[in-house]
Amino acid sequence: MQYLENSTHSKAELDRICCSWLTIVEDLREENALLIRLLAAVLSTTVSQEFVEAAEKYQARFLIVEEGLLLLRHEIGEQRQWLKGKQKGTNPHSPERLQRDIDRTELDFVTLRANFLQFAGGEHK
Repeated sequence: MQYLENSTHSKAELDRICCSWLTIVEDLREENALLIRLLAAVLSTTVSQEFVEAAEKYQARFLIVEEGLLLLRHEIGEQRQWLKGKQKGTNPHSPERLQRDIDRTELDFVTLRANFLQFAGGEHK
């Protein structure tokens, strides 16, 4: 996790930071998709209604994660457009807020992944 100081970065440095955020977002999207495929595989061998109901909750959470990651990617893209002078007006997103959002998203995802892997690895038949 990368922390910003009080905006002492040049636009070029902020653009590089945005690129690193995009990498994080895309990595999380790939891992989220992998967890969705794992969920489908585990469900194909499940007969327990209780497990299926819990799995549906994870599926919904994975979809929410994907939506959040797409929004973050969009906001980072807007930030980069502004940094490159292609978007007029004031800075569309505070770099500090984007950093907090990235950090929180990473932490939340790590927790979700750990909980899901424990769930998926448990007895589910």
